[in-house]
Amino acid sequence: MLQRIQSALLLLSAIALGVFLSTNMWTSETGTGKVIVNPYHVLVTQGGLSSFSKDIFYIAVMAALAIVLAIFTIFQYKNRVRQMLFVALNSLLIGAAVAVGVYHVKYDGMTVQGAGEGNFDIGIYAGFAALALNWLANRFIKKDDKLVKSADRMR
Repeated sequence: MLQRIQSALLLLSAIALGVFLSTNMWTSETGTGKVIVNPYHVLVTQGGLSSFSKDIFYIAVMAALAIVLAIFTIFQYKNRVRQMLFVALNSLLIGAAVAVGVYHVKYDGMTVQGAGEGNFDIGIYAGFAALALNWLANRFIKKDDKLVKSADRMR
């Protein structure tokens, strides 16, 4: 059934990952430029020109795979065990994408000369929200599975 709460949570998780892909994770103002970290690259600008760029597209690939897997998992409602397996795999993908993103913020973005503290942007929060929504979906799938198994015992 597509109208179950876990389907809505998985859809919200996919939307949150879309926000993660389309926004910056961290920004900082330096003396003469900016430092930007998003799922595609770490970019340092000085006076309007790029002085350093590091491609980290594999974060975007992991997040895109997690979006596809979340949408695919919504339609696996007939087999709850398989759905729980896909949700667990999706949690690993989302967690890896967010963890690697935080790693690049800490070791590539914050170590730039003059970067200072910087600000975490909506992208990083959207990644954590996607992880939490995915976890909640798994809880509701387990709850449904337990309900079905208890109803089978009564027959």
